[in-house]
Formats: sequence, C-alpha cells, structure tokens
Amino acid sequence: MALCPIVKVNAERLPELNIPRAGHNMFYAGDELTVVGGHTISFKPTATAEYYKDGQWHQLPTEYPHDNGLAVPLTSGKVLLAGGHSEPLGIGQSYLVESYDPASHTCTGFSSLYTKRTLAQGIELDSGRVVIVGNHFHHDAIELFDGKKTFSLVKEVAVERMCPYIFRTSDGDVIILGAHDTRYQPVGSSTVDRMKGTPFSVPLLDEWQPMPFERSFSSDVSFIGDEQKGDYSYLLPVVNSDRQLAISLVRDTVFTLLPTDCVIPMAPFGDSILYDSPAIVHRQAQRAYVVGRDMRNRYYFLTIDYAQMPAGPSVITRSQEEAWQAKLKLLYTDPMPDMGCTIPVLTPDGNLVITGGVNTSHDNFAPLSTVWLVHVNGEAPVIAESCSSAWLWVIVAVALLSALAYIIINRKRHKPIAESPSENQAPATPSDEELMQRICQSIERDRQYLTSRLRLSDIAVELGVSVTTLTDCIQSQRHCTFAQLIAEYRVHYAQQLLSENPEMKLYAVIAESGFTSESTFFRSFKAVTGLSPKEWLTQSAKLD
Repeated sequence: MALCPIVKVNAERLPELNIPRAGHNMFYAGDELTVVGGHTISFKPTATAEYYKDGQWHQLPTEYPHDNGLAVPLTSGKVLLAGGHSEPLGIGQSYLVESYDPASHTCTGFSSLYTKRTLAQGIELDSGRVVIVGNHFHHDAIELFDGKKTFSLVKEVAVERMCPYIFRTSDGDVIILGAHDTRYQPVGSSTVDRMKGTPFSVPLLDEWQPMPFERSFSSDVSFIGDEQKGDYSYLLPVVNSDRQLAISLVRDTVFTLLPTDCVIPMAPFGDSILYDSPAIVHRQAQRAYVVGRDMRNRYYFLTIDYAQMPAGPSVITRSQEEAWQAKLKLLYTDPMPDMGCTIPVLTPDGNLVITGGVNTSHDNFAPLSTVWLVHVNGEAPVIAESCSSAWLWVIVAVALLSALAYIIINRKRHKPIAESPSENQAPATPSDEELMQRICQSIERDRQYLTSRLRLSDIAVELGVSVTTLTDCIQSQRHCTFAQLIAEYRVHYAQQLLSENPEMKLYAVIAESGFTSESTFFRSFKAVTGLSPKEWLTQSAKLD
C-alpha cells in the first residue's frame, strides 16, 4: 500500500473573539459564522454569543449560559440551544433551553429539557423535531423536542453515553453510539441504541471503537448520503486497541471499514497525532476532514476523498472495494500554540474555521480568543507536498543528481580554477523534511520500533537512499541519532501503556515497549520526558 501524501498548509489569523471561550458551540446561522456560550477566563460560564459580519465579531446576550451545551441549527433557520453545565468549573447539568434567531440576532427562552444535561447531542429529524441524547455525570435517556415547545421522554438507553454520535436511518429512526459513558469511562460495548427499534450489536465495534471526544456537535456534519434517494450514509472515525485510526462507513445500520489507498499516518514527524473530531464533510467536493494535533502544537487535517464511491444503501462489496478506494492525504500546519482544541466548522468555500478553545495544556481557566482560517481546499498556497511512493523518490533523486552534475561540469568549464570552497559546495537538498516524514512512516509501520531487529540499513534500502543520507537527515531534522529516535518512539509507547493500563507491572511495560533492559528504559524515559516514570505518572494524575 502506498504511503500517504503529506502536505503543509497555511492558517490565516482572523479578528479575535470579543470573549475568550471554550466549551462553546460554533455553527453557521444563515451566512453568519456564530459562536454561543461556553466558559471564559477563570472557568466561568458566559451567557453571550457572537456572530462574524463585515470583518468583525459582534457580541450579543443569550438568555442562559450553555457551557458544553448543545446547539442544533434547524431547517426553519433558527437554532435550538439547550443544556450545559449549571455551575462554573464544568460542574453540574442544566435544563435550560432557548432559541436563537439569526434574522434579529436575539435569543428567547421558551421551555426546559426533560432531563438536565451537558455534553449531549441533538439532531433534527423533520418539521423541527429534534432527538436529544447523551449526558455527563448524570442519567442518560432519549428525549424528543416536538419542534414547538415540548420536550418528552422517548425511552431509556441500553448504554449511557457522553457526546454520542446520532445517525439518521432511512426508516425515520436514529441509531446512537459512542466511545465514553457519562463518567468518561470507555463504553467497552458494541451495542448500538435506536430511538424506535431495539438495541443491536455491531461486530465491527468489537475491534474498532468510535473515536472519543468531549465536545457537542451535530452528527449531520458527517453525513455523505442523499436523502432524496433514501441513502443515509455517514463517515465515522474509529480506533482499535493499537490506537490506529480508520474510517467506518455507516449505511443505515450496517458498519464497514472504508477502503482507503493508504494507511492513515499516526506520527509522521515522530510525535503521535491525537485525532479528535468527527468527520467534517464537504458534500459538494465529496471530501471529509478529521482533525488532530500533536504535542508540538502542529495541527493535522486528514483528508478523505470519497468521490466515485459506489452508491448506497448497499454495502460496498469485495469486488467494488478492489475497484475503488477513498484517497487519503494528510494536511498539516506549522506549530500553532495559539490555535485552540475545538471542532472546526466548514466555511461556504470549503475551508475550516477554528474559534477559541483551549491549547494543548487543556487549561480551562485560560481559554483562547483566537480565530483561525485553515486553507484546506487547495486555493491557498501550500508548501512542500511529499511523494506518495518510493519510485517517485527515485525519480526526484535522479533529477537532483543530474542537475548537480550539470552545475559542477559547467562550473569547471566557466569558473576560474581558484574557486573558494563555498562555491563548490552543493546546495542543501530541499527534501529533508519530506524524507524525515518517510523515515517516520517506515518506522511506524506495524510498530517496527518495538522490535530489536529494525536497522537503519533496512530503512535505507526501503527508501532507496544511503545510510549516511538517513543519518544526516535524522540529525538535521530531529537533532538526534537513529537509536535516540527509536528510543523516543518506545518511550511514547510506554507512556501510552502506563496511561491506559495503570495496573500493568513496570517490567511488562518495559518489555512490551521494546527495551532490552531496565537501565536503558529509565535512561531513555528521563531523556525524552525530563521525568522518571513515577514522576511522570504523578504529574499525569494531577493533570487528569
């Protein structure tokens, strides 16, 4: 399978919000980008909203604060706002409900939820009716807004969830699934709830769990079907026990893995990507994005081109899979410490906007007010696209060598013999960054860094370059040796094991992480994290 193309993209800073905020909702109301609620400095809920018009943000009051509440844009043009934390510091749940009218930029309180909620989800069915489900540290059940004023209980759920996915089906029903229960714990179940029908089990979810995140959104952002044709299809990011990301195609109640032309990169620069969003679909372009970031504040936008996908509602057959694959590309930015961790919104021209949020330290007491427009649709200048297969690198290398030979020959013909050494030096290769990406992808494939058999010479042969070239590239790009790079991968894997398996014995962590001795493990762990394993665990527990 080919390596995933990797492309650097630009992010443009827009005027800042009037109020720093996180835990807010963001959506387009009419043609206006709008943010509602959330909490601001000192982790205090804010009963405000803002809309972007004429190059600036305009602030307006809401009836209630909706910190981690839900927002459902309705076909009527209005927006249903409901729930959220009842107190500062992200505590409690609320019944509060109001309607936002973008035509008059006013909010009106008019009813209350049947169940007090926060970190819930909602999706419109028809005629303004909205299904609402999900909760946080409180009882969960399915309720229905009648589109006018009343919220009523529909039924209990088989599995209580926080921030669940809600997907519509062709028979007027919805299915409900998710990764976390209401207390942040993994659901650990392949059970899918239904509003009308009985719960059912999905075998795929025994191996691939829905990707978790902790922000409300409308699941319709992931819709790729055609309501007129009765095709209710969605893209669902899923992860396995190895934290490898894949994309599931959900058609009605059938779940399959979307065939792709390459494996999704998980650490192209050596730092693991934390993917943390639903699939955000640009339907006209038949393209979707899943957003992630790493510890160096680079942001990543996995691009899924699903054009020409066999039409629903049937499952993609094996013969169709062999004939068609979704095309993947990974977009990334420079480190962006002032870009917040929120779910982006797709702009009308196919780019992504990220407003406010918290940075990678997750400091809810100091949310951001920054607003960024990320140029993902190809219209803005992009930098340094990587090659997607080894033979392209051979062609590039041959072309560079030919050009270099031509320069040297012509210098010998036309330059005086007494040239300075600097004039004879070959220009630095422009592809070190791309080569480093390919080195990391090779190391990450099948977690090769966990085996002692991995040698730099093996990677050199695979990539068609010399060992010296790889050594120089690693030194220039990562400022370390090959052995130190592998040790860094192993330490990151050990951190994952320690976080996800607190009961696991340290000697087992050392062995599974690929270290051959305790002394090497402790030395490497300290070099990478600056802490001992015990100190790191204590610090992690405090952050949690």
